[in-house]
Amino acid sequence: MLGKNKKITKTEPYRLSSGNVEYDEIKFQKIKKHRLRKVFVLYIFTVGIIFILCASLLFLSIFGDRSGVMTDVWGLFIENSFPDLSLSWMKDSIPVGGVFDITEGILLPSKPSNGNISEETDNEVSTSTKEENTVSISTLYDFDYSKVPEGEIPIIPMDLSLVSYGPAYIHNSTGLTPDTEALLDMELGYGTPLEYLSVSSAPTVLIIHTHGTESYSEDGAISYKDDGGELARSSDTDKNVIAVGKVLSDSLRKKGIISVHSEVMHDAEGYRDAYARAEETIRLYLDRYPTIKLVIDIHRDSVIKSSGELVRPVTVVNGTASAQIMCVVGSNWGGEENDRWETNLALALQFREELNGQYTNICRPVYLKSSTYNQEIAPYSLLLEIGSSGNSLEEACIAAEAAAEAIATVLMKK
Repeated sequence: MLGKNKKITKTEPYRLSSGNVEYDEIKFQKIKKHRLRKVFVLYIFTVGIIFILCASLLFLSIFGDRSGVMTDVWGLFIENSFPDLSLSWMKDSIPVGGVFDITEGILLPSKPSNGNISEETDNEVSTSTKEENTVSISTLYDFDYSKVPEGEIPIIPMDLSLVSYGPAYIHNSTGLTPDTEALLDMELGYGTPLEYLSVSSAPTVLIIHTHGTESYSEDGAISYKDDGGELARSSDTDKNVIAVGKVLSDSLRKKGIISVHSEVMHDAEGYRDAYARAEETIRLYLDRYPTIKLVIDIHRDSVIKSSGELVRPVTVVNGTASAQIMCVVGSNWGGEENDRWETNLALALQFREELNGQYTNICRPVYLKSSTYNQEIAPYSLLLEIGSSGNSLEEACIAAEAAAEAIATVLMKK
């Protein structure tokens, strides 16, 4: 405390004493205010720049970037800015495609599919090469048995579409008698019409693989060796149906439909209980993304004649060989609860009609079966058998692109 006789003049600033240290309060306050003002201006400027950048990237990724480039840039920005960001809700083994991929809990930008046929690749192919690779439907099903190596079993190209039976025809292994003609005209929608799926910025489609290890024959193969092992199985996600799922997810995103792609191979531990494990994955995603209205389970079929010959269901899409597709619809005929089988059947029938309307005979008849195949969980479900073990991965990926186009058309139908 100051003495009573201490005089304070204008030339002598007021000083406070603390121990042996003296502070010039007037000068200290001026410096403090000046620094705070500079920090505040710098803070406002930085926040403004970050806000503008983030808003621009987000706007472009949702509304103005159908190719997904800006979406990937947005994902990369999050990855670099928040490297320790973890999603505790998701198991480490479940990667998600579409807007983001999730690997070990870290957000990563979605990677393009290895099997996807991009426009850039098409542009690099010369006209003469395209003409050489063009397939004619008139000769597609010709087969020369003399070229099959000795000791190997032929892979026979066939048309399994049965389009002459009409769009309402189905394979039916149940005792149910659905009115397929009426289902073809049925208006789809659980409260929210399906067309709104195409304009949502949140994920609305989930792609999974109950039998993710299912794979295909080598490109151009006309025969195979029966060595007693499992036919066309692989844990390589660049060779099995996971690669086909990537193409479907990427193609849907280009159409403006946000999808998430689970790369979990639920049959990696064996076919037994694969559907039970897939159910856990579906419920996990639906809990995280309540906006999901359609679940697509991608499989690959296996068609073998009584002679042992492997069937290759194939057609032509834009001059290129494409695998054929079959929808499998589960029901409640086997005693399991599935109140949604008729609406799923309606969706499958309308999907097939649209797909064959675009490509004549790419889609086989819908198969109605007694098991539920987890199709009772989501508002809508499709089980797509894309190709068979006799098809190549390339043919299956072309079919997946065509399927995405038909799905987008059905979802946006008004």
